[in-house]
Amino acid sequence: MKRVVLPLIGLLCLLLLTGSASAAFIKIEAPPSVNAGQPLEVTGTTTSVNPGYTFDVVLYNTGGSKSELDRKQVIVQEDGNFTIDFETDDLKSGTYSVEVTPKGENIFGGSSKMIKIFNVVNRNDDLTVTSPSSQEFDGTLTVAGKIKNYADGGVRLTVTGSGKKTVYGPTWITTRQGAFSEEVPITSGGRYVVEVMDNTSYIWKTDFTVTGGIVTSTPTPRPSDEQPAGAVYSAAAPASREAPAYFAVETRGGEVTIATSSGIDWVLEYIDTDGTKTMVNERGASAPESVTFDADAGTVYVKVTPQLYTDEGTVTVTAENVRSVAADLSVAGKFGDAVPEPTTQSPLPLWPVCAALALGAVLFFRRA
Repeated sequence: MKRVVLPLIGLLCLLLLTGSASAAFIKIEAPPSVNAGQPLEVTGTTTSVNPGYTFDVVLYNTGGSKSELDRKQVIVQEDGNFTIDFETDDLKSGTYSVEVTPKGENIFGGSSKMIKIFNVVNRNDDLTVTSPSSQEFDGTLTVAGKIKNYADGGVRLTVTGSGKKTVYGPTWITTRQGAFSEEVPITSGGRYVVEVMDNTSYIWKTDFTVTGGIVTSTPTPRPSDEQPAGAVYSAAAPASREAPAYFAVETRGGEVTIATSSGIDWVLEYIDTDGTKTMVNERGASAPESVTFDADAGTVYVKVTPQLYTDEGTVTVTAENVRSVAADLSVAGKFGDAVPEPTTQSPLPLWPVCAALALGAVLFFRRA
């Protein structure tokens, strides 16, 4: 009996070991914490998986009820390794996870590491920008602000201009009780993006519009083919929820960047040269809404409203690599809104004039 049972047990063990060794395996890795606004890099490795096999990696918000936020498809390559990035700009502080989701039958063995939990740190509201978001060109850009609950650890400033060219930094400057100020040398007007990083490597981004140089405020120059590629123009208009601001952007063809000013949580809507309407609402009051896309030569229509009903103010729309920008109330019709009537002064009512004349006549006859 033992002669029969023992070989069978050995054969069974061999089969189990062989099956275990050939089972598909996957392991994903992600940092334990990421700052909002920085990409979350997820890396992974697979073994015993045929090249060309596809699966998804899903980003979940695990706070409260679990909800899917984004997913990326992975196609296994010859080496079995992969790297994908998830955007975190609009994620609030909390706990999140990335998880492997097979398409169809799950081929991965039980030893696979298919879930990675991480935290997002969002301190976007900790930075208050105290220098004006719109400045006149005088050879310098004033960058000043204050970070909440931050002492004298210093901040690192990096300033980029037209064409995402770095014009200053990265340079560390001092802070006093979280406050900082720096005069950044610039050679022309335009839109400048400022990156502020503290000593914990948390990064804030805000932008400034400098009028002058190649930038003009309303009225903007008439379209001309002689304008340089990458030229930046801007226009400003009052905006509220009841009375949005509307703009017409004349494009020259190619990649276009359109951005609002900061200071108010703006909602940016635009209709591109193909007639597609898109809404951009990813930032708060401390950072501008911005979008970059390819456009044919033509007109892009822009609508800007505050996120909150209680907010109102003047918004400056800046566009890069365009021919002109102009505030234009007639653009309201492109968004299906009623075109506002131009405001005119009401004529003086006649009855006060008549009453004054009658009173004067009575007084005259009494004296007579």
